[in-house]
Amino acid sequence: MIKNLLKILISVLLIVIIFIGYFAYFGITTSQFNSFIKEQFKKQNNNLDIDLKKVKLHLDLKNISIKIKTKNPNIIINNYDKVELNEITLNISISSYFQNKFSIKNLTINSKDNKISSYINFYIHSNNSLKLILLNQVLKQGMAKININLNFDEAGNIINDYNLSGKVSNAEIQIPKNITLTKLNFKFNVTDKNYKLEEILFKFNKINFNSEFLKIKEKNNKFLVKGNLKNKKNKINDDIIFLFFNDSLKNFDLSNSKFDSTSEFTFDFNKKYKIKNLKIQSSLNIDELFLKYDFYKIKNYVKNYDNLINLKENKFNIKYFDKKFIVDGSSEFYIVKNLKNLIQFQFEKSKKRMNFETFLNLENLDLVFEDFAYKKIKNDKATLKIKGFSDNKKLFFKHINYKEKNNKIEINNLEIKNNKILNIDKIKLDYFTINNFKNQINLIKKDINYELTGSSFDSIKLIENISNSETDRNFFEIFENLNSKVKISIQEVKLDDKSSVNDLNGNLVVKNNKIFDLNLNSNFTNNDKLFISIKTQKDNAVVTTFYSDRAKPFVKKYKFIKGFEGGNLDFSSKKINNISRSKLIIDNFKVQEVPVLAKLLTLASLQGIADLLTGEGVRFTDFEMIYSNKDSLMTIDEIYAIGPAISLMMEGYVESNKLISLRGTLVPATTINRTISSIPILGDFLVGKKVGEGVFGVSFKIKGPPKNLKTRVNPIKTLTPRFITRTLEKIKKN
Repeated sequence: MIKNLLKILISVLLIVIIFIGYFAYFGITTSQFNSFIKEQFKKQNNNLDIDLKKVKLHLDLKNISIKIKTKNPNIIINNYDKVELNEITLNISISSYFQNKFSIKNLTINSKDNKISSYINFYIHSNNSLKLILLNQVLKQGMAKININLNFDEAGNIINDYNLSGKVSNAEIQIPKNITLTKLNFKFNVTDKNYKLEEILFKFNKINFNSEFLKIKEKNNKFLVKGNLKNKKNKINDDIIFLFFNDSLKNFDLSNSKFDSTSEFTFDFNKKYKIKNLKIQSSLNIDELFLKYDFYKIKNYVKNYDNLINLKENKFNIKYFDKKFIVDGSSEFYIVKNLKNLIQFQFEKSKKRMNFETFLNLENLDLVFEDFAYKKIKNDKATLKIKGFSDNKKLFFKHINYKEKNNKIEINNLEIKNNKILNIDKIKLDYFTINNFKNQINLIKKDINYELTGSSFDSIKLIENISNSETDRNFFEIFENLNSKVKISIQEVKLDDKSSVNDLNGNLVVKNNKIFDLNLNSNFTNNDKLFISIKTQKDNAVVTTFYSDRAKPFVKKYKFIKGFEGGNLDFSSKKINNISRSKLIIDNFKVQEVPVLAKLLTLASLQGIADLLTGEGVRFTDFEMIYSNKDSLMTIDEIYAIGPAISLMMEGYVESNKLISLRGTLVPATTINRTISSIPILGDFLVGKKVGEGVFGVSFKIKGPPKNLKTRVNPIKTLTPRFITRTLEKIKKN
């Protein structure tokens, strides 16, 4: 009996052991627990439900729990949304089950491809987390496969040691400032306060980007973000340019430009999505840019400039931190086709200021600076260095250094506002001009005043510009409001290819950008004098006096006069209320070619004198011009010239670049003699007793635009009393 009972017990025990072993190893497939699992889901969140097929149970002897697995279930959210799963695994505490408590200890979910919004919806109902609400705001579409591992406490709450991992495909994200990322793909791993994304691919404005990683860490109610971003050669589009640069690059043609970039960044943002502590370090390469712009100043200096600058191999290193934006890089630039030059640059921009430093290699450029009489030819090595800063109001150049062989130009502490010079501390010119003459002068600031000193200065181009200028140009208009004294001392000043003056000394006083007082004295080689004076009187009238024992250096620059020789020049002018009255006197000179005069002599049948004019020249003993200027109109009250061969008098006006209108009288010398001799008593005394055939002269008119003048002549038998009077005055004076 006992023996039989023992056998029965052993058999039962064996059956139990076998059952437990089978249960633990193979498991049991059943649908009996479906209602229980649903009930546990409902206990965790009443808005969640689960659609189960048959489940498989395994006994976990170690944790005294039952592991439940089910294939292809669906999680139902609020009876309208669902998440399709491959598998759910639950660990149910046996003791909690029999105590009618929440018994799920662990939940593992392996999903199929589902809408990302469904996952977020599920998790929000499970754990109303800020980070998920935030994610739901920016994610607009996409699919994902997710692996979820959740642990629960006895109350059914998810413990913060959860883990989410998986893969997102074809997502779309919209972040602040209307930035949209499409075709987003990445792998992810999420724990309680850490998010890690890897193998990220996305498209932004039709450009493909990739990232090795993006890490987000939640700390102190903030999200700390760290990541990198790359792209291979992509074509630049206008939307990206406008997003980052607005209209600042509107003159750049980027239609055929390609770029690649690598960036690393960190930042944090709060619950209100406000980004702080942004740090970016990037390298950017753009193969080619075209700058289309009418730089009229470049045209003055660079031959064959066609309003297009080509920038190639553009390399940029970009840093952003502490609200500072730093860019350094280099480019090849082509102002003229096939002529490569190099530029290196660095910019540092803060909130109110931008520091800059630029280096240009100008070896392959032909440069011409007409105003400075300087020329550089291609293949001559040349560099330009610029360093300074700008703010909202002004532009400050600390250094501007140009160097080409032994030629140097240096400018220090140049300050500009509204295209006007506020200050300049130093200008140093040390170069050979196109006339092969050394410009070696320094302008140095001393307190509020300046010293202009040097060993030599080529003024040929300066004199030419002044002589040919048809406007009353004020050089000091480039300054904002200059009030200074300038002490001038230059050892040698070149006036033309044959003439120079020595020891140019004097003082200049400038008030409110206008010359208030100027005195300059110098000597030619044989002690001939040169004197310039400008004085501002109490009534604000400006009186100018200019005298030179040699007229040629200043007259020969006028294009309509050739072969000018001899003479001294005396000029005086008084200007008040923008109206000037002037007097020019030149004595004892001759000219070989004056086109208008030559034509006048030919039309008057004075061919002999015309031939003389184009040969050895026509001599004049006296020349006097009285005229006035107002705006662009010159009114000539009188031009009077007397010489052995001819004399003339004329008056009229010249409207700048528009119209010339002159009329006057031309008289051969023999006629003048006869006219004077016919005057009773006085004629006998001055000329002697000669029998004349009568008085003869020519009246003329010259009128038309400067390049198409029309000349008319009319022989006359009598001269005007005014002509005779002026002739007598000159003869008497001589």
